[in-house]
This record gives sequence, structure tokens and C-alpha cells, in this order.
Amino acid sequence: MEPWFSPETGRLFAMLSLLAFTATLEPLARQGRARSAVMTIFAACVGLGLALLALAAVAGAIGQPGYVVRPLIVGGLVVALPFTAAFAEVRRIYNEAELRKTIASDL
Repeated sequence: MEPWFSPETGRLFAMLSLLAFTATLEPLARQGRARSAVMTIFAACVGLGLALLALAAVAGAIGQPGYVVRPLIVGGLVVALPFTAAFAEVRRIYNEAELRKTIASDL
């Protein structure tokens, strides 16, 4: 069976750590701005992590070499776990911002 990618390409999965820059979107959430954009970005990152984990499962099942399976597993976990937690936190932040706006408009 032909490997999906080379060991050198597998090392590029470390670039997924650049998704940490999405943490810079938190001030927008605290202000209650750009809700749909921020939530869509976080949901897409969760989806990317889950897709990588699914690909890792398929790669392991069909016998891809370890240098293909391991980067997919690690990349999937590194993306899916933090973004799942962050997604819930950002949703909570937006709900609090909406509540503050509602209270302010009632005064």
C-alpha cells in the first residue's frame, strides 16, 4: 500500500499549532461583537480536529505506516480538545455579553 504522505510532510502537521492565534478573537467575544464569525471559526476548528482523528482511524485501519497515523492523531487531539473547550467558553462569554446588553437596555 502506498503511504498517503512522506515523513517530511507529516512534520508539517506541527503547523496546526498556529491555530492558537484564534485566541486573539476572545476580545471580540467579550465585547459581544462578531458572534457568527467567531463561533463559525471555532466550530470549523473543532470539525478540523475531528476530521483529522477520523482520518487517523481510517489510516490505522487500512495499515498506513506510523509516520502517517501519528501526525493525524496528534494533530487531531491538539486541535479538537482545546477548541472544544474553548467553543463552550466562547459561547458562555457571548451569552454573558448578550445578558449585559439586555440589562443595559432595560435600564
